[in-house]
Amino acid sequence: MTRRQTDTTLMLFMATVLITLSHLDAFVPDPRIATGGAIGNSLFFFLSGYGLAMSLNATGSDASAPSLLAYLGKRLSRLYPAVLIVACAMLATDQIHMASITDFAAVFVWPTPFWFISAVVVFYVPVFYLARLKPAGIAMAMALLLVPYTAFYSQLDLSTFVVEGPDYFKWINYFGITLMGCLVARLKLAPKFNLFTVAALLMSLLLFLVTKLTVFRYDMGHMQFLFHVWLYPIVFFSFHIFSSETVQKPLRATPLFPAVALLAGLTLEIYLTQTAWIHWLEEQNYAFGHAVLLVLALVPVLIFSILTRWLSNRMTAGVSRLVTQHRVNPQKPVDLT
Repeated sequence: MTRRQTDTTLMLFMATVLITLSHLDAFVPDPRIATGGAIGNSLFFFLSGYGLAMSLNATGSDASAPSLLAYLGKRLSRLYPAVLIVACAMLATDQIHMASITDFAAVFVWPTPFWFISAVVVFYVPVFYLARLKPAGIAMAMALLLVPYTAFYSQLDLSTFVVEGPDYFKWINYFGITLMGCLVARLKLAPKFNLFTVAALLMSLLLFLVTKLTVFRYDMGHMQFLFHVWLYPIVFFSFHIFSSETVQKPLRATPLFPAVALLAGLTLEIYLTQTAWIHWLEEQNYAFGHAVLLVLALVPVLIFSILTRWLSNRMTAGVSRLVTQHRVNPQKPVDLT
């Protein structure tokens, strides 16, 4: 199987929609509607691992293993122009502040104001090596993650919902899901839409929902690791269903597909711009109805995302031209004799 044979457009679209939905609790009639963030994040990290593994293990007459520096350069040049643009917008609107060189590095280098960017950047280096292992090696790496997961989990205050909190604990789980994407790519699994995969996805979603509704209602906070457990089958069977030609082919024939493809292609920019725009909009406390607030929240995100993509592409192209010109026409040394 080649990468082209598996179309992940719909999965990217779903990740984008779920992440955006999870940030809209201040703009919908019932905050419980604004859910699905953990599932959207999991789809995103799975697809990141899947795409990286497919790229790193490409075969063909012109394929060669990239160096670590070339690999990182390609990935970071895709991420950071958009990060810089949105971070500057957040500075301009007083959402973040810088008082020292350390603050400057934290905003523009690492970790940035976006937790998923800091996580992805950290994941890049181990994935570079692990994604090229045989499937058994990747599966072993996933199993070994249980050691730090269990160790840190035992230290958490489990009386509140902490497994998806702002700290670094959830990174262990999302790295495991990233590796699952690598494993699926290395196994060359073809998406299969059938009764079993549909039933398995529905059952996984049901278990996730039941866990969400019962764990704290019945004082079982120590069981909240199940929130992470159910994400693995949800993502795995989502891949089989929503990347299958059974679903993709009729979707491509509808007028909706260009919009789906547009949003899927803007995944990074939407993730970034909604962080800035939606948080800023929440602080304004506009006394509008939910319908108006939703329009105010969502329409600018799309516009800002398209603009951010255009600007970041221009930045990347400009830097590329400068580097190419410098290599082709290096400055001649001055003869001082």
